[in-house]
Amino acid sequence: MSIPRHKVFISYYNEDDKEYKNHLIKMNELNKNTWKEQSIFEECSFHEDEIDDTGLTDNQIRRIIRDKYIKDATVFILLCGQNTKYIDYLDWEIFTAMCDSKNNRQLGLLVINLPTIKQSVRSGSDDEKPLLSDNANWYSCPNRTEFEKIYPFVPSRIIDNFYKHVPITVVNWDRIRCNTRRLKQLINNAYNRRFDCKYEVSAPLKRANL
Repeated sequence: MSIPRHKVFISYYNEDDKEYKNHLIKMNELNKNTWKEQSIFEECSFHEDEIDDTGLTDNQIRRIIRDKYIKDATVFILLCGQNTKYIDYLDWEIFTAMCDSKNNRQLGLLVINLPTIKQSVRSGSDDEKPLLSDNANWYSCPNRTEFEKIYPFVPSRIIDNFYKHVPITVVNWDRIRCNTRRLKQLINNAYNRRFDCKYEVSAPLKRANL
């Protein structure tokens, strides 16, 4: 069965993780209509210099990022590395992807653990578990402290949503880096549940890389 392509925004720390973003956008498949190779998703990522947030409200930052960067995307991939949780503009991008309005609908989220870190995977639904691991022992975290322990590199805003049981999937890099169909299926799953997610976005935006 054919899995549809989606418009994807890749969020990553440019100083550390650009090579992994470049790998994803080069993952190709054969288009059976044109018989030509094409990427497995339509990339919507676009990074320029960081936004000067001086004097801007959270919603003003959200609108700038949505209008200039994320705009047409329906799925948001976060590449999670050693420094991801400390970077202000990555928190802004996550916040923007989670916000929902008439003109800018919220996105489905997928987190990819990069090989520079070691932390747990997480399934957004039971049927995703075989995609993430062949032999994982799945269990539920009893509190936020436990989430922070097993996901030490995930940004706090994502942890907020784990704690609220929002279905955000976390997959290891090695699980998808050479498997285009698996990654495409995870993207499609995130797309399909994007409007079912009740994201927690109450935390204020980061104002410095701390």
